Amino acid sequence: MQKNRKIQTEYILPAIIFASVIWGIFAGFRVSRYQWIMIIGSVALFLGICILCDRLKQSIYGMIAAAGLFFLLFHEQLLNGFRIINNKMALALNQSMDLGFYYYVSVQMESSRRDSALAVIFFLLTAGIILSFLRKYPLILFVFTGMMECAVLIIAPYSISAVFFLFLGSWIMYFSLRKGKRAFRTLTGVLCVLLIFPLYFYDQTTIPADTMIKRSILVQIRKMTQGESYLASGGLGNGDIASVGEVSPTGEKLFEVYAPEKDDLYLKSYVSGDYANGKWTADTKETLVYGGESAIELPFLFPDLHMDDFVTYDKGYIKTDQDVIFSEKRSLKIHYEKNQDQYLLFPYFCDVSQMEGNIISDSVIKRTTNRKDYDMTYYQIIHPQAALRAVQKLDFSGIGTTMEEIMEKDYIKSMYDYGTYVKKEYLKVPKNMKKCLKSLDVKTDKKKTVYENIEAVRSYLKYNYQYSYRPGLAPQGKDPVVYFLQDRKKGFCTQYASAAVFMLRNAKIPARYVEGYRIRSDQWRLGKAQVTDYEAHAWVEVYLEHIGWVPVDVTGVSTGKTAYERTEKAEKQQNAIVPNKKQFVTNVKKAMYFVPFVIIMLMIIMLTKMLQNIRKLRRMSNKEKILYYENELKKYGEKLGKSSKTADRMTYQIVEKAKFSDGNITDREVVIVKRHLDLLKRKNRNVTKILSKLK
Repeated sequence: MQKNRKIQTEYILPAIIFASVIWGIFAGFRVSRYQWIMIIGSVALFLGICILCDRLKQSIYGMIAAAGLFFLLFHEQLLNGFRIINNKMALALNQSMDLGFYYYVSVQMESSRRDSALAVIFFLLTAGIILSFLRKYPLILFVFTGMMECAVLIIAPYSISAVFFLFLGSWIMYFSLRKGKRAFRTLTGVLCVLLIFPLYFYDQTTIPADTMIKRSILVQIRKMTQGESYLASGGLGNGDIASVGEVSPTGEKLFEVYAPEKDDLYLKSYVSGDYANGKWTADTKETLVYGGESAIELPFLFPDLHMDDFVTYDKGYIKTDQDVIFSEKRSLKIHYEKNQDQYLLFPYFCDVSQMEGNIISDSVIKRTTNRKDYDMTYYQIIHPQAALRAVQKLDFSGIGTTMEEIMEKDYIKSMYDYGTYVKKEYLKVPKNMKKCLKSLDVKTDKKKTVYENIEAVRSYLKYNYQYSYRPGLAPQGKDPVVYFLQDRKKGFCTQYASAAVFMLRNAKIPARYVEGYRIRSDQWRLGKAQVTDYEAHAWVEVYLEHIGWVPVDVTGVSTGKTAYERTEKAEKQQNAIVPNKKQFVTNVKKAMYFVPFVIIMLMIIMLTKMLQNIRKLRRMSNKEKILYYENELKKYGEKLGKSSKTADRMTYQIVEKAKFSDGNITDREVVIVKRHLDLLKRKNRNVTKILSKLK
């Protein structure tokens, strides 16, 4: 009995524990390919190492040397293999939880299968050697395997599964066997089975992969390994798309706006038309001046011009209020509660000449003081669609010769010169982006109107991409906009706006990237709006000839806490995997996968039992063997003393001799009793077959 317990504690249960860790990795990442080969192979490898170490105690050093030599000979292949496996694990984490873990792209994919197999073999060999050595130290072994299982629980998306309870139950049974608590061991085994089987046949994809504790741990791991730039708590990222993979606003109050507004108001801050290496960079050129006007100020005066003198209408066209593009001149005040942004905020068609700051090129005003209050005047675009359509109808040929009209003509000439500069600078599309756009089915065309092309871009992004505040990062070495368009197809406003810029430029429409704040119409309270980091936004602005830059929002998603929570909820519902009518088929398939494992485990137990009996018989004396066979005969209901058959009488006499005589039992007598037992077993099997046929 002691030897049987020793075999269970030193071979069977450690093998199950080792197999459960390996199985947990496969189940946690939902990898079914080669799963059973690896699990069975790991068990066989572990048992082989254990037996070899027990037979030849010095062999452990030879195996360590062999593992070291294996690493020296194949270290490049092993590193490549581990990187490939790391890629798969990081990709699975990003897809299930959108955590933005980097993963390598510098791998040799032409030999990926071979290198991955070598890495797995090396891992199994190393782990097997360590576990075999630690069998003599149960507590250390428990800590080591517990750390491995904890790593699986943290990293694997679907880690709380049947395999986890197999691991836990095996350890409880291991310690109960060592302490000799048989009742406790039986109870534990029953409870584990009750937990393991339902969980195995239950669809694991319905168990949430994203939990608060797990996410918190993984976020800390990501911060330690990759820094803190991945997560944006809110506010502006100043065009750095490549380093931000998640937006998580806190509702922090940033500034207040005072204006006679009732509509949405866009306040722009960071504007860029130059894109490189996943970042929209600020133009460092000096302020552009055309006709005595700063380029950043040029659009401000346009609404003051006599629009009716320039807009032509088709014959029979009836002018309505919808044709009025701009409001009357308005006053606006911004009170900064937190000066966290590097650039000042201002609305479109704003008089920036009185703002205290450093004007950079034609797009941004850099903050130079810590002032909290800024006053400005501006014109609100009350009908953006009218502006987009009116550009096709403007005609300046009828401008007169009065002083006011001459001034208007000079201003328009400055706008024309600036428009030439815009077409030169804001139609650039990188080569890799052109190649990417060719593979997309965006219905833009330079022959279409500006409005038609913008609607085509909006429609394409709406129906082919998912808005998400947690899209994750692009792989290292891959352009984040290209990755968004071709691979991930999930992003927030910065990805949408960046992609739209290049789509519009591809249709010969000058466009650039903007970050700022969108104040919704429902935020205004008696001419005041409180702005938080929930209102941070990114959009596109397009240049309309003779009018200027106008905002174009292509995300189709509003700003604010309510919109944020609604988007988060919709994404979770969309990504949730709900059991369907095929659940029964799924469970049957899982049952079929489980059958080989049960068969193999039963075979291992039977083989162990058989080897144990053989070993036990070899160590018995002939007399002890006869007494053992007698007990086996009684199990089959054999009554030797009452039989009249010669074979039965001979067996009975040998048994009696072994029980009551001091004489030696010969090997021949042992063979006679053993043969009698074998015939009895065969006879019982034949009788069972006949009875089953009669039924």
